[in-house]
Amino acid sequence: MHQTKALKMRYSQNISAVIFLGLILLSIITCFIVDIAISGTLTWSLIPISACVFAGFTFTPAIKYGMKGIKASLIILSVLIVPFLFVLSFLVDSSGLLLPVGIRMSIISLVYLWGVIAIFKALRSRKFMASAVSLLLAIPLSFVISFTLSRIVPTQLFDVWNGLSFGIIAVIAAILVYLDFSNRKRS
Repeated sequence: MHQTKALKMRYSQNISAVIFLGLILLSIITCFIVDIAISGTLTWSLIPISACVFAGFTFTPAIKYGMKGIKASLIILSVLIVPFLFVLSFLVDSSGLLLPVGIRMSIISLVYLWGVIAIFKALRSRKFMASAVSLLLAIPLSFVISFTLSRIVPTQLFDVWNGLSFGIIAVIAAILVYLDFSNRKRS
């Protein structure tokens, strides 16, 4: 019985991966055809095509292997993000800001995402608590991103929307902590 459930899950994940990759391919073909039909050459379509290729490589392991594929997707994201940013910078960046901003934001975000993986691994049996800690870490992440961005381009460090977001995050984290303690009490 358990083996058939695992087979059904694997079959479902394989079908999902094939559908995802099929949609990626369909998107690439559509962009290619429309761009050629409109301009007679490849112009704007290179941007969504490169994004589709990037998304296909990055998300397929997570779709195909579920939770086990998330780490592989994060490894691929870590490796491909800088080349992807170079491609985007080449295609669209007239200001010269995309690459320096993108690389800094990518590094900060990747450190956070790898931290979330570590938190969930350390709190393997306490998913609610891992989620709460990960959410709470998004608050300093936001400050680090805002501070880093303000060093490159003039931007406001903190506004009312940040405060509202932080409040919502804190409330959700508190609910998750409560759920964690409730689960631990029952067991």
